Amino acid sequence: MNLVIQLKNMKDQFGKSFNKKYNNLITMLYEHPVRMDTNWFLATGAPSSGKSTSLRKLQKEGYKINPDISREYIVDLIKSGIPFEKDILYSAEMQRMLFFLMTDDALKLDTLKMIIHDYSLPDNIAFLKLGNLPVPDEVRRSATIFKFKKVFIFEPLEFIPDGVRTENREDQEKLFQLFKEIYISIGYDPVIVRSDTIENRHKFLIEKLPHL
Repeated sequence: MNLVIQLKNMKDQFGKSFNKKYNNLITMLYEHPVRMDTNWFLATGAPSSGKSTSLRKLQKEGYKINPDISREYIVDLIKSGIPFEKDILYSAEMQRMLFFLMTDDALKLDTLKMIIHDYSLPDNIAFLKLGNLPVPDEVRRSATIFKFKKVFIFEPLEFIPDGVRTENREDQEKLFQLFKEIYISIGYDPVIVRSDTIENRHKFLIEKLPHL
């Protein structure tokens, strides 16, 4: 299956009215106040950083986790039989779709509830830059509409392919640096979660998060 057909199949997942939905979402985005205070925390990091493992452990202790909706969508595509490769993930069309999903999801969430996000809107900039793609104005704006209480960036661990990730060890390090640069550039002092055991990382996060 060639690239054009794969992208068409993925776009069909959104229905024929995708462009209209996208434009409506962008209108909402520009009407939304900038740097709205939230009770949200953010965990980000390159693939194979141990982020999701740490978040699952926090979830078991009662913390509300907003899952990585982009990964969920990619997994669904793979299950539907669409071969998923790096040139698909880092195509402008695919990145546009993932941005749509993430933005639509974020705008529906309660900003007063304490939520830890597994990736969020500013991360779109990093993935676009890794793919040498232009960063649209709406993506830059989305990065600053919500104000997170704290941003955690996980250091990379040993890179392990999992059938979903299309990146490699070099991409992993590039993304780690991009995440740091992007969050600092939009006004955050990100907390780096150093490479360590699961238990030590968990203790570190619990010390930095509000007690339930």
